[in-house]
Amino acid sequence: MPHQEHLPETGGHVPHARDPRSTFAWLAVVLALWLWLPETARADACRPAISSISAARANESPDTPPATGWEAVALPDIWSTRWPGHDGTVWYRVEWTHCPGQPVALFLEYLSMAGAGRLNDDPLWADASLVEPLTRSWNLPRYSLLPPSALRAGINTLWIRVAGYDLYSSGLGGVHIGPPDEVRPRYEREWLLRRVLPQANLIISITLGCFFLMVWLLRRNEQAYGWYALTSLAWLLFGLNSAVTSPWPFATTHGWSTWITLVFTIYCSAFSMFAWRFGGQRFPRLEKALWTVTGAVCAALLALGPAQPKAVFYLVAVGYAAVFVGTCVQFQFRAARTRQPEHLFLAACMLGFLVAAIHDILAFLRIIDDVHGYTAATAPLIMIGMALVLAWSFTSTLGRVERFNRELADHVEEARRELAHTLGRQHELEVANARLSERLRISHDLHDGLGSSLVRSIVMAEKGDATLPPQHYVSVLKSLRDDLRQVLDHSFAAVAATAASPADWIAPLRRRFGDLFDDQGVRCVWRVAPEWPAEPDTARLLALARFLEEALTNVIKHSRANTVAVTLADAGNGALELSVEDDGAGFDVELADRSMVGIGLRSMRARIARIGGRLAVESGMGGTRLRAHLPAAAP
Repeated sequence: MPHQEHLPETGGHVPHARDPRSTFAWLAVVLALWLWLPETARADACRPAISSISAARANESPDTPPATGWEAVALPDIWSTRWPGHDGTVWYRVEWTHCPGQPVALFLEYLSMAGAGRLNDDPLWADASLVEPLTRSWNLPRYSLLPPSALRAGINTLWIRVAGYDLYSSGLGGVHIGPPDEVRPRYEREWLLRRVLPQANLIISITLGCFFLMVWLLRRNEQAYGWYALTSLAWLLFGLNSAVTSPWPFATTHGWSTWITLVFTIYCSAFSMFAWRFGGQRFPRLEKALWTVTGAVCAALLALGPAQPKAVFYLVAVGYAAVFVGTCVQFQFRAARTRQPEHLFLAACMLGFLVAAIHDILAFLRIIDDVHGYTAATAPLIMIGMALVLAWSFTSTLGRVERFNRELADHVEEARRELAHTLGRQHELEVANARLSERLRISHDLHDGLGSSLVRSIVMAEKGDATLPPQHYVSVLKSLRDDLRQVLDHSFAAVAATAASPADWIAPLRRRFGDLFDDQGVRCVWRVAPEWPAEPDTARLLALARFLEEALTNVIKHSRANTVAVTLADAGNGALELSVEDDGAGFDVELADRSMVGIGLRSMRARIARIGGRLAVESGMGGTRLRAHLPAAAP
């Protein structure tokens, strides 16, 4: 017998297949292995496991699962790939095994558009509306602990009813059944991606949109801020598609979809305008064409309404997504050309947004198999980055403005010092000029007033007897004293008295020169207006008095006239005209203006000009006429 040498090691027994002792040996081995295996390995043997997933279109009664038409499917499932053009209800049947006594949790990634679920014969949950307006549950993960009373030992069936449309890629996402400590973390991660991040995106969008809208309203020339505000607000409205669970205020899902599509076109157009303005670019024809097409597309979508073909929906979505992608790519070249820090930083932000957008476009077109959108996850960070770029640019602009203000303040201070020096110099010149003018005026007053009195006194002395009584000399001296006092009073008095009427004003001059003209045999005619054409001004009346004194003195000294006429008349519109006309020898006006003997004539011209009037002098063989015209005094 072979291998007999090993018999002592087995106790002299060789087991046989028909020997009962062999059966006990195998049981002992199995028991030993069971005790040796870890507890987790024994639990895996009772782990819930999905055995089959199938789907069927609902029949006339969508509230109950159909009896026939079931087809095996893999999740996530979009039923338009299987039943193109189907709008309505599809039932999903998920069968799985269960060990009694084990807690079980259920996690549904999503369903589109609305739905309800039940376990075996017990309802689990149901959306608020399974008919129009449908509850928008496409972005709402679901988690629940399955009630033990509804569970069965062995095979269990999960029924899921989904109501939706072929246009919106309706179907069912992933279904996970297992222990709560494993299923719950997966649900929380999905909730973060599908609910928390979109809501954070909305908060960031409305905050940035309102902030930069206010910045643009305060600085209307910064158009980039205005376009970014419009972009943020449009993204806010578009982001509501991922946050709200009802199509309100629209009565149907199609109405909501049309609205979101319109917002998407405006968002892409505004984003392009923002990128161009921030990059310092203008494309008048392209911009006009972009907004013209956007307006036409919006009008067409509103006109089509619920009858919107699927091809139109995809064409608009993909077309404007291409506009967005093209803008991002174009800005990369713009930033590389300018190499400005804010342009490069914004280009980096756009590059991240571009990668996320391309991924979502490919998933939308089902070129890649991924139900998670990258845009919702990356948009908040990228929008914050874009806002930081704008804030950086705004801060840089403020820095340049502050530097400019400091430089401007330095220049203003320097100009102020120069102006102060110039004004000081000008003040000195004005003081000197005022002194000179005062001296000139006093000299004119002495010449026209005191000088004329002296001339009159000399003439009277020459025409009188050889010996004049002392009273005559006293009268002459008093007259000279009065003229000198009048000059001094006009020079130092603040306010001088005015005459009530032209006759009162001219009376002293008429008396003084009338006697002198009578002594010389000169006929004197006085024509005086009954009242002033306007309120008299002391300085103007004094200037006219000096002018009249000088004119009459010149008649006595030089004219050899037989007749002299003095006329004080109203020239209209508050103007006054004083003229002195004689029939004497006359003189050469041009020669008198140029020669030294014409001091009196120049003095009269200057005096009349100082009070805003003009003097006309006409002289010839037939006599001389001086006419002073004074317009009405300004208020």
